[in-house]
Amino acid sequence: MKLTFAGTGSAFCMAAENFQSNMVLETTPLGDEQPQRLLIDCGSDARHSLRNLGHLPNDFDGVYISHLHSDHIGGLEWMALANYFVFDGHRTKLFAVKELLEPLWEHSLRGGLQTSDHGNSQLSSYFDVVPLKTKDGFDWQGMHLDVIPVPHIVTSENTMLSYALFGNGARTSFFLTTDAIFNPDAHMAFYQKADIIFQDCELGPRHSGVHAHYDELVTLPDDVKAKMWLYHYQAYDKPDAKADGFCGFIEPEQVFDLG
Repeated sequence: MKLTFAGTGSAFCMAAENFQSNMVLETTPLGDEQPQRLLIDCGSDARHSLRNLGHLPNDFDGVYISHLHSDHIGGLEWMALANYFVFDGHRTKLFAVKELLEPLWEHSLRGGLQTSDHGNSQLSSYFDVVPLKTKDGFDWQGMHLDVIPVPHIVTSENTMLSYALFGNGARTSFFLTTDAIFNPDAHMAFYQKADIIFQDCELGPRHSGVHAHYDELVTLPDDVKAKMWLYHYQAYDKPDAKADGFCGFIEPEQVFDLG
């Protein structure tokens, strides 16, 4: 099983050589020649970043959505319509925490997808929808994925959650933070348990408070940083992450063998 970063940039990534941070989890089941692929988030850059990897919308068995920002869901309308009109109605499983499904449809996708040539549509007209519960997680191709709510935006009125993933592989476990504030007390158990950590990392002079900033992450214990890769960064000059004890910054199209 391998994890490929289609892009490693932030939501506002405009670098010619990079895209938003979406990933492809891929395996080829024993006795099967056809790889199975799970797209982790499908942002507005997805049609370009996936093309660079050689993938078409119908190459995916499933899509997992971590939260409702456009760099994580902005490509779903494209995927839905391309699969319906171009790829013979190919249906992809859509995995998302059940609390996200109604606002995903009502506030983001309904305007472009409801009216179609087969009459009024809903989310299940395009995807095989799989509502998730955080207490259960889900299984994909022999790997169990825990779904972990992590605060992303915290205000006095509300908290927006993202849903991180902890993958329990046969040989390698990983913690993928998705989008999260710096919250070492809440994350430390996952940091310590994981063999490899994929951590969203903000760069630049501004500390937004909605992502962990490099200046904060560098204060983590050495044993945590030693297995931590950084992604979801802006196009600023990158610090020397290896010198600071990290594995480094993930590059676009970088592949990780998860066993």
